[in-house]
This record gives sequence, C-alpha cells and structure tokens, in this order.
Amino acid sequence: MFFHFRPINSVVLFLFALLAFLATTSTVQAQISVSKSVLEFNEDNLIQDLDVTNTGDFKIFLNLTVAQIRNPHTANPERVELTDPRTSPVLVSPKQLLIPPGQRKRVRVILRKLPKKVDNIYRLAIKPFTGDVQLDTDRPANTKASAIKILLGYDILLLARPKDAVGKLAVKRTADKLYFKNMGNTNVLLRRMRQCNADGRDCVDLTPNRVYAGELYKVDLPKKGSAKKYPVQVWQAIGLKNSKKTY
Repeated sequence: MFFHFRPINSVVLFLFALLAFLATTSTVQAQISVSKSVLEFNEDNLIQDLDVTNTGDFKIFLNLTVAQIRNPHTANPERVELTDPRTSPVLVSPKQLLIPPGQRKRVRVILRKLPKKVDNIYRLAIKPFTGDVQLDTDRPANTKASAIKILLGYDILLLARPKDAVGKLAVKRTADKLYFKNMGNTNVLLRRMRQCNADGRDCVDLTPNRVYAGELYKVDLPKKGSAKKYPVQVWQAIGLKNSKKTY
C-alpha cells in the first residue's frame, strides 16, 4: 500500500532580488499581509472578500492569479493556471493592485458555480513585483552601491464544497502510526492533534493537516505504544463544524 505525507501549507514565500553589480549593499523590504489565508465557498456564500495591507515603507504593486489544484488528494497534485476569465470557474477583482505604504485594498473572489460531486480546490496567488530600486544618496561620490529588494507574497487556499458536502474520516491506529482516510466528498481539517500519556501529562503536539476527499494521510506517532497508554486527541473541522475525538 502506498502512503504519502503532505504537510499543510497555506502561505508561500516569494523571494525576488535585484542586484546592481555594485560593491556596497543596502536592503529594502516590502511586506504585505492578508486578512484571510483560506476562503471557503458553499451554496450560501459564492462571494468572498479579503483585505491586502501594505506593511512596508514604500508602494507595492501586486499581481493576482488563480489556479486550480487537480488531484489534491495525491502526492503530486497538478496546478493549472486559470487565465481565461470567460471560462474560469473563479473570478478575482481586481487582478492587479497598487497599494501605498500603510494602506490596504480589498479583493473580491467570486465562485461561478459549486462543484457537483466533490470539492474543487483553487489557489489565489498574490505576487508582488517592483520597479526601480532607490539607493542611498548620502554615500561618498564615485562609490559603487547595490540594493536588494525583498518581497513577500501569499498563496491563498480556496475551497469550493459541493451542495451535499460530507466529510467522513475512517481512522486506524497502530502502536506507532495513525491513519486517516477521507471517505467523504469534502475536505476535513485536522486543526490540532496532541498525544499524551494516559494521565494527560507529557503531551506532544503533532503537525496539523487538511485531508482531502479520497486522501489517505499517515501520522507518525512520537510515543510508541497502545491507544490506552498513549492516546491521541484530534480536533477536526469541516467548515464551521468542529469536533474532538480520541484515538
């Protein structure tokens, strides 16, 4: 049987460097923050907004693009860019932003229609780009200088659930592993996992993860032994529905 481990990742770092082939280096940072890292769509909510804030000290330009993630339950999901607004199931407006320092802009994401059978997964990439770099003006005459501009971007997770969404986990526990198989048609977030001794002491937090429909997710347990001796508490969520179970 084939198992794969796919850690959660809702934020992606984009690093761009502009070098002037010069001797003395100065660094300028441009940073943005987003109000949400995950957008969830269902039959009652096909439109979502998020705010993008420029926390840096100079204006920043942003490109916004959407991609569909095919086969997210596998070890090698495929990312397909959605470039044609006439056929894209997801629309984003605006597609470009100019945000002055300390200000924020709102972005609207629209899902055209719900999936029929199983979740559709998308990613909204918010990537900065820059123009000319401003170098220090107080450096000695005839000296060379360089500048590096560091830009941070985000990859927002977009979850489109079908009308009759059911997340159903089949769980198997061994002495050193915990297996989660999503038998439903929508993703389940294992938002927190913790393994303790039987008396509730000496606890170890495990890595949280999102289990997509059809996915088999394996967790290696740090404490080896029976479920009675070293139980694992799992806090899971399907949208706004939360539950807690012990294995």
